Amino acid sequence: MNQNLIAYYINQMTLTDALKLAKQYNVEISQDEATKILDFLKKNRFKVNKENKNALLKEARHLVKESTYQKATVLLDQLLK
Repeated sequence: MNQNLIAYYINQMTLTDALKLAKQYNVEISQDEATKILDFLKKNRFKVNKENKNALLKEARHLVKESTYQKATVLLDQLLK
C-alpha cells in the first residue's frame, strides 16, 4: 500500500475509528489503550509499513497489556499484508 495513503489514513483516524477497527478484528482494547496506540501511530505514521512493523511494535509494547500487544501484532500482520 502507498506509504502516503497509510499516513493519511492514520492521521484521519479517530478514537472511535480505532475502537471499531479493533472490534472488527476481535482485539479487545480499552479506550485508554486505544488512545495511547493512536497517538503513537500518528506520531510515527510515516514509518508504518511492513519493513518497520517489528521495530514499531517493539517501541509501542509498553503502551498496552501483553495480551493486547499480542492481538495487535496479529492485527498489524493482517493489515500490512
